[in-house]
Amino acid sequence: MTSDDRPAEATSQPSAVHWRTEGDRGLITLAGEIDYSNAGQLDTAVREVLAAGIHRLTVDFSAVSFVDSACLSALVRAREATQEAGVELVLAAVGRPTRRVLDMTGLTSLFRIEERAGGGG
Repeated sequence: MTSDDRPAEATSQPSAVHWRTEGDRGLITLAGEIDYSNAGQLDTAVREVLAAGIHRLTVDFSAVSFVDSACLSALVRAREATQEAGVELVLAAVGRPTRRVLDMTGLTSLFRIEERAGGGG
C-alpha cells in the first residue's frame, strides 16, 4: 500500500508526506517544510503504515527543509504509537537544522537516528 493509493486532499500545495509498506517494513518520506499545516499528514501516515502490520518504521527526513513544534509533536505521537504496537521507529537522514531542533528540545534521545534512509536493521 502507498500514500498514492489514497485520494488526494484538497490543498494548494503538494503533499509533503508519502508512505509505503514493503513486507514487514514501512517508510514515511517527508519533504519540504513539515509544520502545523501538514503535520497531521504524518499522523495519518503512521496510522496507515502501522495498520499494515509492520515491524520497523523508517521516517526519511532527507528532503526536509524545516520542522516546527507541530512536527515534533507528531513525532512524539509516532513514537508512542510505535511503542504500543511493538514496532521499531527510526528517523533517517535527519539534516543538521532538524537535528538541531531535536537536540534543543531534548527529543534526540527518544529516537533511533540513522545517517541514511536505507540504513541497518
